[in-house]
Amino acid sequence: MCGSFTQPGDIDIISDFRARYGVEVSDDSGGACRPISQELKATPFREINVVFAGSDGIVRLASMYWQLIHHWNQEFKSRYTCFNVRADSLDKRHNEPLLRRHRCIVPASMFFETRKIGGRPVQPRESYGFSLKGGGLMALGGIYSIWHNPEDEDDRRFSCGIITLEPTAIIAEIHNRMPFVLADGDVKAWLDPEVTEFDKLMNMIQPISSDELERSRDVC
Repeated sequence: MCGSFTQPGDIDIISDFRARYGVEVSDDSGGACRPISQELKATPFREINVVFAGSDGIVRLASMYWQLIHHWNQEFKSRYTCFNVRADSLDKRHNEPLLRRHRCIVPASMFFETRKIGGRPVQPRESYGFSLKGGGLMALGGIYSIWHNPEDEDDRRFSCGIITLEPTAIIAEIHNRMPFVLADGDVKAWLDPEVTEFDKLMNMIQPISSDELERSRDVC
């Protein structure tokens, strides 16, 4: 799973997307909440910075609530803990349309996992950070939803979830899931609203190689 990560502020994200991926990102949030300016250590059930493209094809940076809340909910809340979305659930009827039409990227400098044995955190708690070797921004792949208030047609709220996979070796020693990190060459296609073929999208969802990551003990 992915339960915490560090994230740069809006100016750095826009600059990094241009330099690393050749993608121009607008700070016009397109109806979502304005992006967050400061660096943060993100945790679920709060606003985080997200890059996405609407039907107009413009790639935008906005803040979204980190728990996927589907549009049919009567209230902007969910009884399910959907800040992560398993890759093997993307063919479900509630997720497939979002994979086709509502994909997003959660920019991260480092993500954190807590060591578990038999599905339970070890005691005392051991937390580890994972980052790209040599540093740089990671593009965590996700999906997002737009909730419409049934009592106020002008009230729209955006939420998102990060896709998770079976772990590679460097993470499997710590945890039984890992976030989906997009390959640099797939970032543009992931953000392209014209790309809607399910199998093509699923083929992009592959685990990042352990050789590309470095692990450190989180002492925070």
